Amino acid sequence: MVMQDAVPTERAGTSAYRVMFEHSSEGVLFSLPDGRIIAASPAAGAMLGRTPDEICGLGHEGLFDQEDPRWKLGVAERDRTGSTVSVARLRGGDGRMIDFEVTSVRFRHDDGSARVCSILHDISGRTAIEREMEELSARLVQLSRGDELTGFQNRRGLIVAGGRLLQFADAQVGEVQVLFADVDNVQELNDRLGHHAGDAALQAVARALSVAFGKNDVLARIGGTQFLVLALNLRASDWTQLTARIRHHLSTPDTTEFIGAEVRVSFGWTTRQAGDRSSLEELVARSDWAMLEAKEAREAANRPAHPAGSGVPGREV
Repeated sequence: MVMQDAVPTERAGTSAYRVMFEHSSEGVLFSLPDGRIIAASPAAGAMLGRTPDEICGLGHEGLFDQEDPRWKLGVAERDRTGSTVSVARLRGGDGRMIDFEVTSVRFRHDDGSARVCSILHDISGRTAIEREMEELSARLVQLSRGDELTGFQNRRGLIVAGGRLLQFADAQVGEVQVLFADVDNVQELNDRLGHHAGDAALQAVARALSVAFGKNDVLARIGGTQFLVLALNLRASDWTQLTARIRHHLSTPDTTEFIGAEVRVSFGWTTRQAGDRSSLEELVARSDWAMLEAKEAREAANRPAHPAGSGVPGREV
């Protein structure tokens, strides 16, 4: 067996590192521990839209976003261990901030002085994709919890948002008022004027509820014609005022013209007292029952009385 002589490993000289510095696709910065940049590669200049001399003139303070907590953590890690890989925002020549993955290493120069080498990898494209995916995910969650016609929460959204409101009320030892609203004549509108009229009626009720209640209240469409509102710390005396305000909004000429006819709504109120631990489902059922009772009472009041001696008993209301 013929043994070949081992080829001694040759140490790359300064010229080899110079070639890497000038032709690497990654940006390279050499700096002093105090943040002064003493050399910037052509790739770094291209990434940042600046000349290498401009980068050196800025230094770390002018180039890196000093308010970016990721960069601060990276610098602390590098100073403690000698190297780090972190994400930082750098200011481009056009003023916009660009996300980079930065590999930063402390080393000793030939004369023994301390130096820092920072290698920049542009991840703005990846960051944009991640941000787009996050926005898409948030949008999908919103769609899964929202009602497309009215923009209100749907039943799934009500479980989440309503549950949070009840938890807040428990923590504050506060009351929660629950309004159940049912649009009585949607089917009539659909039959007489078309489905666009029924949809318009539901949208008008949603707008009226939005006007009557605050931004911290939970508004949901929980069925085809049914709406639910959860509100904190209303007074019982506010109920009549709020329902009157909703009815007034629905009776304005603009609203009736938008729908093509009047819209009729039945309301039912209930209260979850401070200290009460009734579930959201129980509150929905109680307010629904209150709405049905109020609706029955209104219909009875509007029912014409039978004349005396007709043999049909009248109902006193």
